[in-house]
Amino acid sequence: MTNDPQDRGRLHAALEVLTEALENHLEACLARSGEADVAVQSAYTALRHAAERYDDLLFELRDEVTPWEFPEGPHVDIEYEDPDAEPAAVGVFVRRDYDITAPAELLRAGRGAYAELYPAHPGEAAEADVSHIGRALYQMLHAYGVDGLDQRAEGSGLGPRGGTVWVQELAEGDTETLVDEPFGVVDDEMLIYRLDEVIDIADDD
Repeated sequence: MTNDPQDRGRLHAALEVLTEALENHLEACLARSGEADVAVQSAYTALRHAAERYDDLLFELRDEVTPWEFPEGPHVDIEYEDPDAEPAAVGVFVRRDYDITAPAELLRAGRGAYAELYPAHPGEAAEADVSHIGRALYQMLHAYGVDGLDQRAEGSGLGPRGGTVWVQELAEGDTETLVDEPFGVVDDEMLIYRLDEVIDIADDD
């Protein structure tokens, strides 16, 4: 435990961030446009991070705790589900975010994927083909698919940050946008199901 004025300042700063996050969350809830409002989800995530930061700092500096509890590791939460929906067509929209934590490892993984796809090619071909991060990701997705990439992420220079899956009803004509504007039809008012995975990123400070 410490009485250092600088530590007191850190606690007050964390409290200010938490207070602002609470206010933003309330405003988002009051102004929400539907059950799966993106602004509410964003405000919730910011509030959760601010609360956890304050809780950790309070324990570190004053040996005190708050009544809040935070689940360890990835937090999976079903944000919305419409059991009465009877759509004629649906779109499934997937987003997964990663930090590039080790570019060299990612290049190595991409070349390994190339070697699995083209086992008859010499090793030099993999190095020539996978010369940058974008190509490494392309070859990994080509070899393993989206789920396979996610499963190999942490051993391939990628740090998972979380993701979300939206399933929504498609209106007439929406299917024609698949190639030219695949995400232009996203509409939370048409949402049938949403699943979020939020992964807390350790604070380096």
